[in-house]
Formats: sequence, C-alpha cells, structure tokens
Amino acid sequence: MHRGSESLPYGMYFGASQIHREVPGFSASLVTPTLRAEEVPLHTHESASFVLVLSGNYLSSADGAAPVSFGPTLIFNPAGTVHRDSFDLPHGRFLAVSISNQSLGVARDWAVLPGAAVAFASGAGLDLALRLAQECALPGPASGAAMEALCWELLSTLSGVGLWPDQDRDSTPSWAGRARELLQDRSSDSLQITEMAQQLGLHPVYFARAFRRVFRCTPGEYRARCRLRDALTLMQDPSLCLSEIALSAGFFDQSHFSTSFRKHFGISPQIYRRQRHAHRASSEVQFIQEQT
Repeated sequence: MHRGSESLPYGMYFGASQIHREVPGFSASLVTPTLRAEEVPLHTHESASFVLVLSGNYLSSADGAAPVSFGPTLIFNPAGTVHRDSFDLPHGRFLAVSISNQSLGVARDWAVLPGAAVAFASGAGLDLALRLAQECALPGPASGAAMEALCWELLSTLSGVGLWPDQDRDSTPSWAGRARELLQDRSSDSLQITEMAQQLGLHPVYFARAFRRVFRCTPGEYRARCRLRDALTLMQDPSLCLSEIALSAGFFDQSHFSTSFRKHFGISPQIYRRQRHAHRASSEVQFIQEQT
C-alpha cells in the first residue's frame, strides 16, 4: 500500500449505501457519492471489487476508462489497487461489489484475472452488471440466488470465455440433467452455486455461465420456477392457506411468494386462486412444468 493512502475493508466504499446485500462470497451495495472529487483521498481496497457506474460523471484511472465516464461503465479493481476514482460532483449512483478472498481464490484456480484495474463501457460484462444492479434493488431476499450466479458470471466474463472449450455450445452437456434434478429435488433449500458446482464436478465460474447458456436463466431463477411449480400444486388444496403454501414450497414467507408469483404470472396468487376455482383452468401449471 502506498504511504498516506487509506485502506478500505471488504464491503466498504466512500459514499452512502442505499441498499446493501450479502450473498455467498460477495458483498453488494447500491451507493450514492457524498464527496467531491477533490475530497476523495488516495485509497486502496483490501478486496478485489467491481464498480458499476449507473449515473453521474465518474473519473477513473482504470485501463480503458474514458477521462470522464458519463454513461454506464463497469470497472474491475484487483485487491490492493491504489487510486482516487471518484465522481466529479457528489451526484450519481453506483453498484459496488466486493469479492471475498475465498471466491477470488476459487476463481483463480482456473481463471486468469486482470492484474490491474480495467474498465468496460460495453459488452457482456456490462450487461451482466446492469442486471445485477436490478436484482440488488429488488426488495427482500428473493433475488439473492440470482445475484450469486450473476457475480460468478461476471468473473467468468472478466477472465475470458476462451478459458474453456465450447464443446457444449451446440449440444446439451452431460451434467445438465443432473443439475436439473438437483434444483428440483432441493428447490426448498438454499443450495449455493459453489456447492452445486462441486456436486457436479464443475468449476463455479464455468458452471454459472454454462448453466445460463443451456437453460436461458440463472440457477436461482430455475429454482424459483421449481418452487412455483410446487406452490401451484399445493394451491389446488383449498384447505391450505397461502402462508402455509409459501413455506412448504420453499419461499421465505408469503410476501416472498406473492412477489415471485406476480413477477412470473402477472397476477397475485390470491387472484389466481379465485380464477382457478371459478374457471377450473390451470394454464400456468402447464407453463411452469414445461419450463422445468
């Protein structure tokens, strides 16, 4: 560390945290700046991190960064990067994601990560980071699994897709069926990306990216579909209340269940249940079963 520079610990950044989320191996915060550029001290971060500039005029010394970034920009800072990156004025918003030393070590088992700060103003990494920011802003814990998968995908994109052969691109990989079974069998618990990848004999950086290519969604989103499938079956029993159905299907509570249900089907579970009893129609059940 340079003499006179301040060291910020894991998960800490200059600014006011509006939303903070902890997911396995990563710490994410939506932050607004509170200091002018000239007020930000020379500093370093003890952990590697991603910074996604969402709005405001951002000044960065990262390789590939514009002198002043006006639009969305993704920046990767290795652990120990000494800089004074900041907003020109204390106006703007950014997503900050700290990568735990354990997750970084796992990634480096297979991946070659940049040794210096680097910025991206376009591409797959920026798209993933923007989606991660959307998930982070969602209320409650429902998006945690999706955030975890997106963080691993970010590391995969950063390291380059050429690290692994593309033999799975035109065919379904051999592990896909087992992955489907794991998520269906354990839809009610919090199966983590690293644990799932270990059971499949895969690296989590590869697994998170390849899963999306095969199933067109993250493992967390697939698990949410499995939970909804189970909930729809339980809803056929009129003696069960929605809170009981939510817990039995693996949701955190009835609010989590209702939010997920409305996101997928466009109506609340209460309205769906009334419509089902009125019309004896269950097209949503067929949809979910086809997806899983």
